Amino acid sequence: MITKRIHSQDAHYKLSPKNSGETSLNLSNEILQLIAPSLTKGTETSISFILYRADYLKALGVIVNCSPLYISSSSSSTVVSSDPNVFIKDFQAICSFFGPNEKKTYTVNLIYRKDGRIYLNALEDKSSKFNIRHFLLEERSALEFDKIGNDISIRLKLDAFDEEKIKEIAKQGDSTSTIEQYFPFYRPYITAIKSKPFLLLAGISGTGKSRIVRELARACWEADSDEFKAQKPRNFEMVQVKPNWHDSSELIGYVSRVSGQPVFVAGDFLKFVARAWEEQEVPYFLCLDEMNLAPVEQYFAEYLSVIESRKATNGKVVTDPILNPVYKKERDPKTGEIVPEDWYSELISILLAGCSEEKVFALTKQFESDGISIPQNLIVVGTVNMDETTFSFSRKVLDRAMTIEMNEVDLTGGLTNRYEQIGKLGMNELVGKAVEGVDVYEYYEGACNIAITYLKSINDVLEGTPFKVAYRTRNEVLLYVVNNLPYNKNAEGEELHEEYVIARALDEITNMKVLSRIEGDETKVSNAFLEKLEKTIKQGLENIFEGPFEKEETDKAFKSVSLAKLDEMKKRLSSGYTSFWS
Repeated sequence: MITKRIHSQDAHYKLSPKNSGETSLNLSNEILQLIAPSLTKGTETSISFILYRADYLKALGVIVNCSPLYISSSSSSTVVSSDPNVFIKDFQAICSFFGPNEKKTYTVNLIYRKDGRIYLNALEDKSSKFNIRHFLLEERSALEFDKIGNDISIRLKLDAFDEEKIKEIAKQGDSTSTIEQYFPFYRPYITAIKSKPFLLLAGISGTGKSRIVRELARACWEADSDEFKAQKPRNFEMVQVKPNWHDSSELIGYVSRVSGQPVFVAGDFLKFVARAWEEQEVPYFLCLDEMNLAPVEQYFAEYLSVIESRKATNGKVVTDPILNPVYKKERDPKTGEIVPEDWYSELISILLAGCSEEKVFALTKQFESDGISIPQNLIVVGTVNMDETTFSFSRKVLDRAMTIEMNEVDLTGGLTNRYEQIGKLGMNELVGKAVEGVDVYEYYEGACNIAITYLKSINDVLEGTPFKVAYRTRNEVLLYVVNNLPYNKNAEGEELHEEYVIARALDEITNMKVLSRIEGDETKVSNAFLEKLEKTIKQGLENIFEGPFEKEETDKAFKSVSLAKLDEMKKRLSSGYTSFWS
């Protein structure tokens, strides 16, 4: 472990007025040997550190307690008062960057100049505006660098901190924090997407399923921006599914040899994937309208496979390629490197035709060497109608997607505002960095164990049926519960019990992931089976939070969406067959 004391040059907040144009963070050669011993003079690299949220909340308390302080540029110095409102942006940056996580990977540039200077730059995280330098106070802060295996951590140490000041900042910040601006209606959509970027919206025609996808994409832009006001924001694409689709040629593309030479004709999905890669800091929404007009397992087979290859690596989510690179048999005679087929190189050029110059080279190399994979900012939403013209979903599809029903209609809605009042969304709200249960269990063991106990009781009822859930569903249940923990206030701004937040999330994910898989005639799904499942769900929820939970909300009971759905399924069974789908 190596400690770096923060002096004036590296401090954002200074104890006295002085001029300084520094925006980077200088390092010693001793620290360089610890974190990147192979880096040589005149080179630079990207490097990731593990940061801890508690360090920065405490740092903010120290900074407020020590103010008035000074922030300086190369030509002037600005005094900062002790008013906690001044520090709200830094507090919100902490909340946005770390989200519900106690620790987070922070990636910056490490530069070793020819003159021997070593420093970190590009310190601001683009999506959250978090900047480690903003929490460094002259002569009051120190950074401890440590390396265990391949993990490098930075702990921010402080001379003293005032707990009451931290609480005061938090109180001020809560009133303006983005996460509390969302109407309760949108929370399940946002947290479902963050848990798995593949969502099915089911419901009767005309309830606004495709509209809400467009509005979620719109909410990723500032309200006064051109993209927010545009008919179709650039991070949104709608593809109308056709009944004659039986392979992926319309979405991904195909190789045509009409001209005598192979030419890849790219589909709309592949084109949108490339656009998402070009703007990785913005969530991109693809809406497959009327998704089940054709068999999803056939025309979307590659995506259904690749979505399950997602892995969290160094703070990012990576997948296998949805289109593999194709190479010539002969290597480059000068370099000895493998060379892509002409049609594959031409495809990359077409896909990146609108890409900025600073990004096109890196993306071209990436696509040539690794193929074209799914970027972590791509969100796929399918709208679903169930009638005589559509196909039902197999468990392969349902197991891979989150499902939300949109059957409730408010005929007075949408008459006072042109756009949905969602609030500002970004990567931290919509794009999860955790993919499996193991990614969150260590940090949220208590909440996860509650969820596992509940899920075990459900699985006991499902034992011996084709509806029993396994590890994939377990992982998504844990992710959904954890992603809901920050949404701990009601519409009036009153704080909710954590046990209720967990129970509410389990109720919703039961509807999304368990009940959506149940269908069949009385030989597969009996009334006794549904009643036993209903009793188990109700008891499980009330064991977590006293409730009670019922199918309808009353003055004394909370509404359970899964109990309401089971009541609907029991009624449908009277015809001899039942299903989750209306």
